[in-house]
Amino acid sequence: MSNAIGFAGIAGAIFISFAVALSLQWVGLVILMKLMPSSAHATSLAQRVAAVPEIRRSSGLHRTAA
Repeated sequence: MSNAIGFAGIAGAIFISFAVALSLQWVGLVILMKLMPSSAHATSLAQRVAAVPEIRRSSGLHRTAA
C-alpha cells in the first residue's frame, strides 16, 4: 500500500508541476501580446508587394511598351 501512496504523490507532483509551467507560459504569452504594438494599418509583405504596381500606375511611373 505504501508503494501506491508514493506513486500517487509523485504522479500528483508531476501533474502540478506541468500545470504550473503551462500556466506561467500562458501568462507570459498574454503579457507579451498585450505589450506588442498594434496598428490599424498593419499590412503584410504580400499586400505591400501587390500594391506596388497599382501605385506605379496611379503616379505615372509605369513603363510603356516600345
